[in-house]
Amino acid sequence: MKNAIASRLSLFTSTSLAAALMSVGVSSASPMPSARDLDVLGSSQGNGRQSGNLTAEVNQAENNSQGNLLSVTWSIENTGTERVVLTWLEGKTYTYSGANYAGVTITQSNGGTRYHPVMDGSGECLCSGDNSSTFRERIEPGEKISYWSMFSVPTGVERISVEIPGFDPIEDIPIS
Repeated sequence: MKNAIASRLSLFTSTSLAAALMSVGVSSASPMPSARDLDVLGSSQGNGRQSGNLTAEVNQAENNSQGNLLSVTWSIENTGTERVVLTWLEGKTYTYSGANYAGVTITQSNGGTRYHPVMDGSGECLCSGDNSSTFRERIEPGEKISYWSMFSVPTGVERISVEIPGFDPIEDIPIS
């Protein structure tokens, strides 16, 4: 009985959050375009042993109509000759449920506050993760895959820097 109530509460919380996000202009109903078709607002080469043959790009940074939620689309391309498993992109700062890329953070371009992806009422990261239909942990040679992250930011933020583990910050990204 206790598990059934917890399960219903979790479903209610997730459903309520999704409805709230859609009501303020954030929707995931449209399919993710091919990573190769996305604009490039900024990029960075991998700077670590695991990310050396990878390129990270920020493709979009878009506020909802209230200006308090920011959706960032980013991608990783494998320019090397071997498959890469992206295990180091998980965040360790907060305890999100499931596999996800909560390690991707943003800061305001003028410095200061670091923002981590939003967590829903079930502890799930509102970012690419095992609850996303497009989540991929492995990137084959020559492949480019897009991901997303949702952040709660103050209104009026116009530019951000995106920090993806294993890459230098991708700076001065405009918010549309």
